[in-house]
Amino acid sequence: MSEFGSNMRVLDTHITKTLAGKLVWVAVIGSTNVLAENYVKGFILIDATDPVAVPEIVHKEFMVGDGLWWDRNIIFHSYSSENTNSYGVAYPSWNPATGELVYIVARYEVGFDLLRRYKGLIIYNWATQVYDENWMEHMINEWGHFRRGAAFDYWSGGFLWIVPPSRERVEMSEDTRYIVDPDTDDVIAMVMVHPVASERTLAGVFKATRQGIFFYDYSQEDYISGITAEDIVGGKLPKPATGLYDTEMPLLYPVEVSSGHFQLAWYVPIYWREGTKAPDETIILAGFAIIDAKDINNVAINMAGGGLTSEELVRETRLDFIRLFGAVTYVRLDTTVLNKTEYVRDGTTHVILHTNNSTYPWIEATPNDLPSQQWYELLITEKGNHIIANVEKRGEIWTITWFDNLNIP
Repeated sequence: MSEFGSNMRVLDTHITKTLAGKLVWVAVIGSTNVLAENYVKGFILIDATDPVAVPEIVHKEFMVGDGLWWDRNIIFHSYSSENTNSYGVAYPSWNPATGELVYIVARYEVGFDLLRRYKGLIIYNWATQVYDENWMEHMINEWGHFRRGAAFDYWSGGFLWIVPPSRERVEMSEDTRYIVDPDTDDVIAMVMVHPVASERTLAGVFKATRQGIFFYDYSQEDYISGITAEDIVGGKLPKPATGLYDTEMPLLYPVEVSSGHFQLAWYVPIYWREGTKAPDETIILAGFAIIDAKDINNVAINMAGGGLTSEELVRETRLDFIRLFGAVTYVRLDTTVLNKTEYVRDGTTHVILHTNNSTYPWIEATPNDLPSQQWYELLITEKGNHIIANVEKRGEIWTITWFDNLNIP
Protein backbone atom coordinates (compact mmCIF):
# COMPACT_ATOMS: atom_id res chain seq x y z
CA MET A 1 0.00 0.00 0.00
CA SER A 2 2.90 2.36 0.68
CA GLU A 3 3.65 2.66 -3.05
CA PHE A 4 0.35 4.51 -3.52
CA GLY A 5 1.08 7.04 -0.78
CA SER A 6 -0.91 7.95 2.32
CA ASN A 7 -4.69 7.92 2.80
CA MET A 8 -5.15 4.96 0.45
CA ARG A 9 -7.40 1.95 1.02
CA VAL A 10 -8.53 -1.28 -0.63
CA LEU A 11 -11.84 -0.54 -2.37
CA ASP A 12 -12.55 -4.17 -3.27
CA THR A 13 -10.89 -7.51 -4.04
CA HIS A 14 -11.52 -10.03 -6.82
CA ILE A 15 -9.96 -13.29 -8.00
CA THR A 16 -9.15 -13.76 -11.67
CA LYS A 17 -6.52 -15.10 -14.08
CA THR A 18 -3.77 -13.19 -15.81
CA LEU A 19 -3.18 -13.59 -19.54
CA ALA A 20 -0.38 -16.00 -18.63
CA GLY A 21 -2.92 -18.20 -16.83
CA LYS A 22 -1.81 -17.40 -13.27
CA LEU A 23 -4.56 -17.24 -10.64
CA VAL A 24 -4.33 -13.93 -8.76
CA TRP A 25 -6.22 -11.80 -6.29
CA VAL A 26 -6.68 -8.25 -7.59
CA ALA A 27 -7.01 -5.57 -4.92
CA VAL A 28 -8.51 -2.31 -6.23
CA ILE A 29 -6.80 0.69 -4.59
CA GLY A 30 -8.36 4.13 -4.13
CA SER A 31 -8.41 7.14 -1.84
CA THR A 32 -9.98 7.23 1.62
CA ASN A 33 -11.63 10.46 0.42
CA VAL A 34 -13.34 9.70 -2.90
CA LEU A 35 -15.01 13.11 -2.90
CA ALA A 36 -11.58 14.68 -3.43
CA GLU A 37 -9.97 11.85 -5.43
CA ASN A 38 -12.86 10.07 -7.14
CA TYR A 39 -10.98 7.51 -9.23
CA VAL A 40 -9.14 4.17 -8.94
CA LYS A 41 -5.45 4.77 -8.24
CA GLY A 42 -4.18 1.32 -9.22
CA PHE A 43 -4.14 -2.37 -8.36
CA ILE A 44 -2.17 -4.87 -6.30
CA LEU A 45 -1.87 -8.39 -7.74
CA ILE A 46 -1.35 -11.19 -5.21
CA ASP A 47 -0.46 -14.73 -6.31
CA ALA A 48 -3.40 -16.89 -5.20
CA THR A 49 -1.32 -20.09 -5.06
CA ASP A 50 1.85 -18.80 -3.39
CA PRO A 51 1.23 -16.65 -0.29
CA VAL A 52 4.91 -15.67 0.05
CA ALA A 53 5.31 -14.43 -3.54
CA VAL A 54 6.05 -10.72 -3.91
CA PRO A 55 2.87 -8.82 -4.89
CA GLU A 56 2.86 -6.95 -8.20
CA ILE A 57 1.93 -3.26 -8.19
CA VAL A 58 -0.01 -1.88 -11.16
CA HIS A 59 -0.12 1.94 -11.37
CA LYS A 60 -3.12 2.37 -13.66
CA GLU A 61 -5.89 4.89 -13.04
CA PHE A 62 -9.56 4.24 -13.84
CA MET A 63 -12.25 6.91 -13.89
CA VAL A 64 -14.87 4.29 -12.91
CA GLY A 65 -14.55 1.45 -10.46
CA ASP A 66 -15.58 -0.17 -7.20
CA GLY A 67 -16.30 2.01 -4.16
CA LEU A 68 -16.20 5.35 -5.97
CA TRP A 69 -18.77 8.13 -5.60
CA TRP A 70 -21.80 9.03 -7.73
CA ASP A 71 -21.37 8.48 -11.49
CA ARG A 72 -17.80 7.25 -11.02
CA ASN A 73 -19.15 4.20 -9.19
CA ILE A 74 -19.06 1.58 -11.95
CA ILE A 75 -22.46 0.05 -11.12
CA PHE A 76 -24.26 3.41 -10.97
CA HIS A 77 -22.39 4.57 -14.07
CA SER A 78 -23.53 1.46 -15.97
CA TYR A 79 -27.13 1.96 -14.85
CA SER A 80 -27.17 5.63 -15.82
CA SER A 81 -25.87 4.68 -19.30
CA GLU A 82 -28.46 1.91 -19.79
CA ASN A 83 -31.23 1.91 -17.18
CA THR A 84 -33.24 -0.96 -18.65
CA ASN A 85 -30.99 -3.46 -16.87
CA SER A 86 -29.76 -4.12 -13.34
CA TYR A 87 -26.07 -4.52 -12.64
CA GLY A 88 -24.27 -6.82 -10.23
CA VAL A 89 -20.62 -7.74 -9.84
CA ALA A 90 -17.91 -5.57 -11.41
CA TYR A 91 -14.29 -6.69 -11.49
CA PRO A 92 -11.01 -5.93 -13.27
CA SER A 93 -9.40 -8.39 -15.67
CA TRP A 94 -7.34 -8.38 -18.88
CA ASN A 95 -8.37 -8.03 -22.50
CA PRO A 96 -6.55 -10.86 -24.34
CA ALA A 97 -6.58 -8.95 -27.64
CA THR A 98 -4.78 -5.88 -26.29
CA GLY A 99 -3.32 -7.02 -22.97
CA GLU A 100 -4.96 -4.00 -21.34
CA LEU A 101 -6.51 -4.09 -17.89
CA VAL A 102 -10.30 -3.68 -18.22
CA TYR A 103 -13.42 -3.70 -16.05
CA ILE A 104 -16.17 -6.24 -16.59
CA VAL A 105 -19.74 -5.76 -15.36
CA ALA A 106 -22.39 -8.49 -15.16
CA ARG A 107 -26.01 -7.49 -15.72
CA TYR A 108 -29.55 -8.87 -15.56
CA GLU A 109 -33.11 -7.63 -16.07
CA VAL A 110 -36.21 -8.00 -13.91
CA GLY A 111 -39.35 -8.81 -15.92
CA PHE A 112 -42.98 -8.00 -15.20
CA ASP A 113 -43.20 -11.48 -13.63
CA LEU A 114 -40.46 -10.34 -11.16
CA LEU A 115 -38.06 -13.01 -12.42
CA ARG A 116 -34.42 -11.98 -12.82
CA ARG A 117 -33.10 -12.96 -16.25
CA TYR A 118 -29.40 -12.99 -17.06
CA LYS A 119 -28.40 -10.39 -19.66
CA GLY A 120 -24.71 -11.06 -20.18
CA LEU A 121 -21.70 -8.80 -19.69
CA ILE A 122 -20.87 -5.31 -20.79
CA ILE A 123 -17.46 -6.62 -21.94
CA TYR A 124 -17.98 -9.86 -23.79
CA ASN A 125 -14.54 -10.73 -25.16
CA TRP A 126 -13.07 -12.35 -22.07
CA ALA A 127 -14.21 -12.81 -18.47
CA THR A 128 -13.52 -15.11 -15.53
CA GLN A 129 -16.80 -14.52 -13.71
CA VAL A 130 -19.62 -14.76 -16.23
CA TYR A 131 -22.58 -14.38 -13.87
CA ASP A 132 -23.28 -11.91 -11.13
CA GLU A 133 -22.91 -13.87 -7.89
CA ASN A 134 -25.91 -12.34 -6.12
CA TRP A 135 -28.15 -12.94 -9.15
CA MET A 136 -26.98 -16.55 -9.48
CA GLU A 137 -27.44 -17.36 -5.78
CA HIS A 138 -30.87 -15.70 -5.77
CA MET A 139 -32.00 -17.75 -8.78
CA ILE A 140 -30.65 -21.00 -7.31
CA ASN A 141 -32.59 -20.41 -4.09
CA GLU A 142 -35.72 -19.51 -6.09
CA TRP A 143 -35.31 -22.67 -8.18
CA GLY A 144 -34.73 -24.79 -5.09
CA HIS A 145 -37.59 -23.50 -2.95
CA PHE A 146 -40.28 -23.93 -5.63
CA ARG A 147 -39.10 -27.30 -6.91
CA ARG A 148 -41.59 -30.18 -7.02
CA GLY A 149 -40.79 -33.26 -9.10
CA ALA A 150 -39.73 -32.18 -12.58
CA ALA A 151 -41.68 -28.90 -12.37
CA PHE A 152 -42.17 -25.91 -10.04
CA ASP A 153 -44.94 -25.17 -7.59
CA TYR A 154 -45.60 -21.95 -5.64
CA TRP A 155 -47.17 -24.18 -2.97
CA SER A 156 -44.10 -26.42 -2.75
CA GLY A 157 -43.71 -25.55 0.95
CA GLY A 158 -47.14 -27.09 1.65
CA PHE A 159 -50.38 -25.54 2.82
CA LEU A 160 -52.21 -26.75 5.94
CA TRP A 161 -53.34 -30.38 5.45
CA ILE A 162 -54.37 -29.76 1.85
CA VAL A 163 -51.01 -29.53 0.03
CA PRO A 164 -48.08 -31.65 1.29
CA PRO A 165 -44.61 -30.07 1.13
CA SER A 166 -42.36 -31.07 -1.75
CA ARG A 167 -39.48 -33.44 -1.01
CA GLU A 168 -37.45 -32.06 -3.91
CA ARG A 169 -36.82 -28.62 -2.40
CA VAL A 170 -33.15 -27.64 -1.90
CA GLU A 171 -31.21 -24.66 -0.56
CA MET A 172 -27.62 -23.45 -0.66
CA SER A 173 -25.17 -24.99 1.81
CA GLU A 174 -22.31 -22.51 1.38
CA ASP A 175 -21.37 -19.44 -0.62
CA THR A 176 -20.34 -19.73 -4.25
CA ARG A 177 -16.90 -21.25 -4.87
CA TYR A 178 -14.69 -20.28 -7.82
CA ILE A 179 -12.17 -22.81 -9.10
CA VAL A 180 -10.04 -23.47 -12.17
CA ASP A 181 -11.71 -26.33 -14.04
CA PRO A 182 -8.94 -28.88 -14.84
CA ASP A 183 -10.84 -30.00 -17.95
CA THR A 184 -11.05 -26.54 -19.55
CA ASP A 185 -8.47 -24.48 -17.59
CA ASP A 186 -11.23 -21.89 -17.15
CA VAL A 187 -12.61 -20.31 -13.98
CA ILE A 188 -16.03 -21.74 -13.10
CA ALA A 189 -18.44 -21.23 -10.21
CA MET A 190 -19.76 -24.06 -8.04
CA VAL A 191 -22.69 -23.92 -5.61
CA MET A 192 -23.55 -26.86 -3.31
CA VAL A 193 -27.13 -27.41 -2.15
CA HIS A 194 -28.74 -29.61 0.50
CA PRO A 195 -32.36 -30.68 1.03
CA VAL A 196 -34.52 -28.13 2.83
CA ALA A 197 -34.54 -28.94 6.58
CA SER A 198 -31.74 -31.49 6.13
CA GLU A 199 -28.41 -29.68 5.94
CA ARG A 200 -26.33 -32.79 6.78
CA THR A 201 -26.64 -34.36 3.32
CA LEU A 202 -25.76 -33.19 -0.19
CA ALA A 203 -28.61 -32.78 -2.68
CA GLY A 204 -26.55 -31.66 -5.65
CA VAL A 205 -24.12 -29.22 -7.21
CA PHE A 206 -24.61 -26.26 -9.56
CA LYS A 207 -21.77 -25.62 -12.00
CA ALA A 208 -21.71 -22.28 -13.82
CA THR A 209 -19.58 -22.06 -16.97
CA ARG A 210 -19.51 -19.82 -20.03
CA GLN A 211 -21.91 -22.28 -21.70
CA GLY A 212 -24.57 -22.08 -18.98
CA ILE A 213 -25.54 -23.12 -15.46
CA PHE A 214 -25.92 -26.87 -14.93
CA PHE A 215 -27.33 -28.86 -12.00
CA TYR A 216 -25.95 -32.27 -11.00
CA ASP A 217 -28.44 -34.19 -8.86
CA TYR A 218 -26.75 -36.24 -6.12
CA SER A 219 -29.85 -36.73 -3.97
CA GLN A 220 -29.69 -40.54 -4.36
CA GLU A 221 -25.94 -40.88 -3.72
CA ASP A 222 -25.87 -40.58 0.10
CA TYR A 223 -23.16 -37.91 0.06
CA ILE A 224 -22.52 -35.75 3.12
CA SER A 225 -22.82 -31.97 2.84
CA GLY A 226 -19.96 -29.52 3.27
CA ILE A 227 -21.44 -28.54 6.64
CA THR A 228 -21.10 -32.14 7.83
CA ALA A 229 -17.57 -32.38 6.41
CA GLU A 230 -16.55 -29.28 8.39
CA ASP A 231 -17.98 -30.69 11.62
CA ILE A 232 -16.30 -34.09 11.23
CA VAL A 233 -12.88 -32.63 10.47
CA GLY A 234 -13.24 -30.04 13.24
CA GLY A 235 -14.09 -32.78 15.72
CA LYS A 236 -10.82 -34.56 14.98
CA LEU A 237 -8.59 -31.55 15.65
CA PRO A 238 -6.75 -31.11 18.96
CA LYS A 239 -7.34 -27.94 20.95
CA PRO A 240 -4.47 -25.47 20.33
CA ALA A 241 -2.60 -23.87 23.24
CA THR A 242 -4.03 -20.48 22.23
CA GLY A 243 -6.72 -19.38 19.84
CA LEU A 244 -8.88 -21.95 18.08
CA TYR A 245 -9.00 -24.09 14.96
CA ASP A 246 -11.74 -23.35 12.46
CA THR A 247 -12.78 -25.33 9.36
CA GLU A 248 -14.22 -23.19 6.57
CA MET A 249 -14.92 -23.04 2.85
CA PRO A 250 -15.13 -26.79 2.01
CA LEU A 251 -14.98 -27.61 -1.69
CA LEU A 252 -16.36 -30.74 -3.36
CA TYR A 253 -13.78 -32.18 -5.75
CA PRO A 254 -13.03 -35.57 -7.37
CA VAL A 255 -9.87 -37.43 -6.35
CA GLU A 256 -8.38 -40.11 -8.60
CA VAL A 257 -7.74 -42.92 -6.10
CA SER A 258 -6.70 -45.44 -8.76
CA SER A 259 -6.28 -45.43 -12.52
CA GLY A 260 -9.53 -44.13 -13.98
CA HIS A 261 -11.45 -44.39 -10.68
CA PHE A 262 -12.48 -41.16 -8.97
CA GLN A 263 -13.83 -40.62 -5.48
CA LEU A 264 -15.88 -37.51 -4.71
CA ALA A 265 -14.44 -35.86 -1.61
CA TRP A 266 -14.56 -32.63 0.38
CA TYR A 267 -11.42 -30.49 0.46
CA VAL A 268 -11.52 -28.73 3.85
CA PRO A 269 -9.05 -25.94 4.78
CA ILE A 270 -8.21 -25.63 8.49
CA TYR A 271 -7.52 -22.17 9.90
CA TRP A 272 -6.11 -20.99 13.21
CA ARG A 273 -7.78 -17.90 14.65
CA GLU A 274 -6.89 -15.59 17.48
CA GLY A 275 -8.79 -12.43 18.35
CA THR A 276 -12.41 -11.56 17.81
CA LYS A 277 -12.64 -9.24 14.83
CA ALA A 278 -10.56 -7.21 12.38
CA PRO A 279 -8.12 -5.55 12.66
CA ASP A 280 -7.16 -7.38 15.86
CA GLU A 281 -8.03 -10.86 14.58
CA THR A 282 -5.23 -13.07 13.23
CA ILE A 283 -6.10 -15.85 10.75
CA ILE A 284 -3.58 -18.26 9.21
CA LEU A 285 -3.84 -21.51 7.29
CA ALA A 286 -3.10 -24.18 9.89
CA GLY A 287 -3.81 -27.39 8.01
CA PHE A 288 -5.76 -29.20 5.34
CA ALA A 289 -8.12 -32.16 5.27
CA ILE A 290 -9.80 -34.34 2.66
CA ILE A 291 -12.82 -36.44 3.61
CA ASP A 292 -14.71 -38.95 1.50
CA ALA A 293 -18.13 -37.54 0.57
CA LYS A 294 -19.73 -40.98 1.05
CA ASP A 295 -17.64 -42.80 3.66
CA ILE A 296 -16.67 -40.49 6.53
CA ASN A 297 -14.14 -43.04 7.82
CA ASN A 298 -11.88 -42.12 4.89
CA VAL A 299 -10.34 -38.87 6.04
CA ALA A 300 -6.80 -37.49 5.76
CA ILE A 301 -5.61 -34.52 7.82
CA ASN A 302 -2.28 -32.71 7.72
CA MET A 303 -1.29 -29.71 9.81
CA ALA A 304 1.01 -27.02 8.39
CA GLY A 305 4.64 -26.90 9.44
CA GLY A 306 7.98 -28.38 8.54
CA GLY A 307 8.55 -25.86 5.75
CA LEU A 308 5.63 -27.08 3.61
CA THR A 309 4.09 -24.54 1.25
CA SER A 310 0.31 -24.40 0.92
CA GLU A 311 0.51 -26.26 -2.39
CA GLU A 312 2.71 -28.99 -0.87
CA LEU A 313 0.32 -29.28 2.09
CA VAL A 314 -2.61 -29.96 -0.25
CA ARG A 315 -0.55 -32.43 -2.28
CA GLU A 316 0.59 -34.40 0.77
CA THR A 317 -2.97 -34.56 2.10
CA ARG A 318 -4.25 -35.79 -1.26
CA LEU A 319 -1.59 -38.52 -1.34
CA ASP A 320 -2.49 -39.58 2.22
CA PHE A 321 -6.15 -39.76 1.18
CA ILE A 322 -5.34 -41.87 -1.88
CA ARG A 323 -3.33 -44.31 0.28
CA LEU A 324 -6.52 -45.05 2.24
CA PHE A 325 -7.72 -46.89 -0.87
CA GLY A 326 -4.60 -49.06 -1.12
CA ALA A 327 -3.09 -47.23 -4.09
CA VAL A 328 0.71 -46.92 -4.39
CA THR A 329 1.17 -43.35 -5.54
CA TYR A 330 4.19 -42.14 -3.61
CA VAL A 331 7.62 -43.71 -3.08
CA ARG A 332 11.05 -42.56 -1.90
CA LEU A 333 13.97 -43.49 -4.14
CA ASP A 334 17.63 -43.73 -3.14
CA THR A 335 19.32 -44.34 -6.46
CA THR A 336 21.98 -43.41 -9.02
CA VAL A 337 21.44 -41.43 -12.22
CA LEU A 338 22.28 -43.34 -15.40
CA ASN A 339 21.42 -40.48 -17.73
CA LYS A 340 19.61 -37.14 -17.91
CA THR A 341 17.69 -35.41 -20.70
CA GLU A 342 15.42 -32.38 -21.09
CA TYR A 343 12.57 -31.28 -23.33
CA VAL A 344 10.24 -28.27 -23.51
CA ARG A 345 6.43 -28.52 -23.72
CA ASP A 346 4.16 -25.44 -23.81
CA GLY A 347 7.08 -23.28 -22.74
CA THR A 348 7.87 -25.39 -19.65
CA THR A 349 11.13 -27.31 -19.23
CA HIS A 350 10.85 -30.99 -18.26
CA VAL A 351 13.89 -32.80 -16.83
CA ILE A 352 13.93 -36.61 -17.13
CA LEU A 353 16.26 -38.82 -15.10
CA HIS A 354 17.05 -42.41 -16.07
CA THR A 355 17.85 -44.23 -12.82
CA ASN A 356 19.28 -47.61 -11.97
CA ASN A 357 16.06 -48.55 -10.13
CA SER A 358 14.38 -51.24 -12.24
CA THR A 359 10.91 -50.49 -10.82
CA TYR A 360 11.14 -46.72 -11.36
CA PRO A 361 13.63 -46.28 -14.21
CA TRP A 362 12.20 -42.98 -15.49
CA ILE A 363 11.30 -40.01 -13.30
CA GLU A 364 10.78 -36.37 -14.26
CA ALA A 365 9.91 -32.89 -12.99
CA THR A 366 9.21 -29.31 -14.04
CA PRO A 367 9.82 -26.03 -12.16
CA ASN A 368 6.20 -26.25 -10.97
CA ASP A 369 6.83 -29.54 -9.14
CA LEU A 370 9.77 -28.54 -6.92
CA PRO A 371 10.90 -25.66 -4.68
CA SER A 372 13.45 -23.43 -6.43
CA GLN A 373 16.51 -24.81 -4.59
CA GLN A 374 15.61 -28.42 -5.43
CA TRP A 375 14.88 -27.50 -9.06
CA TYR A 376 18.36 -25.94 -9.37
CA GLU A 377 19.93 -29.11 -7.95
CA LEU A 378 17.99 -31.18 -10.49
CA LEU A 379 19.18 -28.96 -13.37
CA ILE A 380 22.87 -29.52 -12.56
CA THR A 381 22.46 -33.24 -11.84
CA GLU A 382 24.81 -35.38 -13.95
CA LYS A 383 25.27 -39.00 -14.91
CA GLY A 384 26.58 -41.04 -11.96
CA ASN A 385 25.18 -38.69 -9.26
CA HIS A 386 23.67 -40.25 -6.14
CA ILE A 387 20.18 -38.85 -5.52
CA ILE A 388 17.23 -39.20 -3.15
CA ALA A 389 13.82 -38.34 -4.60
CA ASN A 390 10.18 -38.57 -3.62
CA VAL A 391 8.11 -39.46 -6.68
CA GLU A 392 4.36 -39.34 -7.18
CA LYS A 393 2.44 -41.12 -9.93
CA ARG A 394 0.49 -38.73 -12.15
CA GLY A 395 -1.16 -40.66 -14.93
CA GLU A 396 1.62 -42.75 -16.46
CA ILE A 397 4.44 -40.50 -15.26
CA TRP A 398 6.35 -40.72 -11.96
CA THR A 399 6.82 -37.05 -11.08
CA ILE A 400 9.53 -35.82 -8.69
CA THR A 401 7.99 -33.88 -5.79
CA TRP A 402 11.11 -33.68 -3.56
CA PHE A 403 14.74 -33.93 -4.65
CA ASP A 404 18.21 -34.05 -3.09
CA ASN A 405 21.44 -34.51 -5.04
CA LEU A 406 23.89 -35.97 -2.52
CA ASN A 407 26.87 -35.05 -4.75
CA ILE A 408 26.15 -31.34 -4.25
CA PRO A 409 27.49 -29.99 -0.94
